[in-house]
Amino acid sequence: MKTRVFAAAIAAVLCVVSGAWAQGPIKIGVIQTFSGPLAVIGTDAANGFQLYFDEIGNKVAGRAIQLIKEDDAANPAQAMERARRLIEREQVHLLSGITNSAVAYAMRDYVDGKQTPLVIMGAAGANGITNERASPYIFRTSFTNRQLNAPFGPYVCEKLGHKKIVLMASDFVTGKEQSAAFKETYTQAGCQVVKEIFAPLGTVDFAPFLSQVSAGETDAVWAMFFGADAIAFVKQYQAFGLKGKLPLVGSAGIADERILQPMGEAAVGMTAGMFYAYGLDTPANKAFIQSYRAKFNHIADTVAASGYVAAQMIAKAIEAVDGKIEDKDKFLAALRTVKLETSPMGPIRLDAKQNIVFDMYVSRVEHRDGLFIPVVVEKLASGVDQFWQYKK
Repeated sequence: MKTRVFAAAIAAVLCVVSGAWAQGPIKIGVIQTFSGPLAVIGTDAANGFQLYFDEIGNKVAGRAIQLIKEDDAANPAQAMERARRLIEREQVHLLSGITNSAVAYAMRDYVDGKQTPLVIMGAAGANGITNERASPYIFRTSFTNRQLNAPFGPYVCEKLGHKKIVLMASDFVTGKEQSAAFKETYTQAGCQVVKEIFAPLGTVDFAPFLSQVSAGETDAVWAMFFGADAIAFVKQYQAFGLKGKLPLVGSAGIADERILQPMGEAAVGMTAGMFYAYGLDTPANKAFIQSYRAKFNHIADTVAASGYVAAQMIAKAIEAVDGKIEDKDKFLAALRTVKLETSPMGPIRLDAKQNIVFDMYVSRVEHRDGLFIPVVVEKLASGVDQFWQYKK
């Protein structure tokens, strides 16, 4: 008799605890770069992420969503301290964010060891994070550095006809990986890289680097810079008189919608390979653009779209498990299978290593209706994954 009473009491306690879980908030730690040269990227990604949850009333499957934001300042040591605070003190259910690739690499083993889901969004395209160093707990809705740039190499060589090119990029993980990806397929297509120039992250004066570029040796310049670095580079590219002599092409970061506004006329005519563009003419993107501007009073951009779809995918996975995110195995399984047929970026899904698969577009910067925006020229490729290969 006592045994039955004890068992019933335990069952009652478990029911109460289970009910408390079901009614308690789902805590999501957002680690992003809110200060320093990459602050615009981190802030916009976090804004896109927040926007989707705000649109659905910050509630999924009957449970409130609580976002706890932390600044990593693009510093791996600071990111680790903030991750520990969120996981061990705040006891978040999952993490999202990460702008800097070096931060992503630094956090990988800790997150994997703690078995805490991490959805990278906005940037942090470090190739290995969802390849040789993949983890069952790490997902990504931004891109890999290779994925973002490999399809654009043959286009610049064959379609734009730039047979010789100078590569210029930030001297850190992202710059090295993105330029290597472009170079790989650009040379496979039969064209030549004549020079590679790397500038430290946070460079203000690009004169020592731009002075190494000669119109006589190349047909164009490919560039990869983010945030404040990109603004300074593009303005100084024009000031050096290179804009009228050498076409400027590049990775998506240099033509991001948000930084095009301070670049102004210096950016007009740039061409980039992008997974999202403000000028993408779909109902989902138009609604996103309108909602984002209404809330944040500025133009939506690439990283904001990536943050928005990260929130969409997380919400769908939570709905699939009826809000029971504490059942980690079921939640992870649900997240792996999420597909969005309509999103600001178009149709997206995850590959076997939990990295996003998306369509890519060629965009050219134009000045329209008082805004400097990347206008879609044509679709570059459909269903681009991190293992995309050039085929002649």
